[in-house]
Amino acid sequence: MKKVFFSLIMAFAITASMKAQDVLLVTLQKGDATQIFYGTEAFKEAMAAAENGNTIILGAGTFNATDITKAVSIYGNGYEMRSDTTAQKEGRMAYPTRIDGDFSIALDSIDGQPAKGLYIEGIYSNNRIWVTKHLDSAIFAKCRFNYFSIWKNADTMMTTKDILFIHCRFASWFEPGDSDNMGIDNCVINYIGRNKARSSILVQNCIIHFVMNTLKGTFKNNLIKEVARPYGDNFENSYIDHEPLNTSCSAYNNVFYKANALDAVIIKSSNWTVTDTSTFWADESQSDTAKYNDTNTYKLSDQAQKDYIGTDGKQIGLYGSSFPFNAISTIPHIISKDIAPKTENGKLKVSIKVEVGDNTL
Repeated sequence: MKKVFFSLIMAFAITASMKAQDVLLVTLQKGDATQIFYGTEAFKEAMAAAENGNTIILGAGTFNATDITKAVSIYGNGYEMRSDTTAQKEGRMAYPTRIDGDFSIALDSIDGQPAKGLYIEGIYSNNRIWVTKHLDSAIFAKCRFNYFSIWKNADTMMTTKDILFIHCRFASWFEPGDSDNMGIDNCVINYIGRNKARSSILVQNCIIHFVMNTLKGTFKNNLIKEVARPYGDNFENSYIDHEPLNTSCSAYNNVFYKANALDAVIIKSSNWTVTDTSTFWADESQSDTAKYNDTNTYKLSDQAQKDYIGTDGKQIGLYGSSFPFNAISTIPHIISKDIAPKTENGKLKVSIKVEVGDNTL
């Protein structure tokens, strides 16, 4: 952790000494050695130079996408827009770490065995991500995805084992694929759909706008607005709503908007149906929209926090469990900077503000 943050500070210092303006920058940590890459292709160059077990740190800004082929740790600058002092002077918002373009997650094998240990945190993607090789022991934390599919292509479902998504947002679709021991915790999901009948998936403390009744899994402490049945070949746009969950599902302590959602499930325990949501959300105008929105916080009202208690004795939804939702990076990170336009007496004045990392994960 200290090495990662030291690399970030060192890279920032190098950037400040080069020029008093924002620079797209990526650092690659290889043991005690640090490499620095610049520009829109920096992420691609760092991935090409990386080895399994290395750490890649992406600064703020938009980087061209690259396929992820190594079991590395990738730390972005977060997905939430925020202003820093330099940006404010120019009348703009500072970018989060944004990956521009579709990309695949296809880790190279090691001695014929799947590489393990991929970790991705704090990136924003508005394109498509495909998992095109078996994925083992990976964590995705505090990311904003658009379309994330554990499929090689539109016709071939891929396998995963021991995968965790935590504090993530899925703006369009999440397709879990053929998953063995997948956890989806404290996430916001627009649509979640297909997997194999043998899949083992636990979805808990999430906000889900649409669950496709093709999904098989266990649901705990979620809010589920709608269950839908796809028809035709276009899963993204063709569906019939007001359907029950798949018969292979189990459901514990969830809130549903539709009373028939549990008609066919194996186990149903202490679930609720909420038809009047006027007192359910802390901000009704924000949180009860039909589809996903990046700005929605999905916070429950004070009364709802008392009335709807999950299997762990805490409130259902994003802010329950031992890991309540937040978008703060797990490592210390720079949240603002002010670089003087010129040197004075041979010195360049640089002011940075650092936020302590979220150590709850």
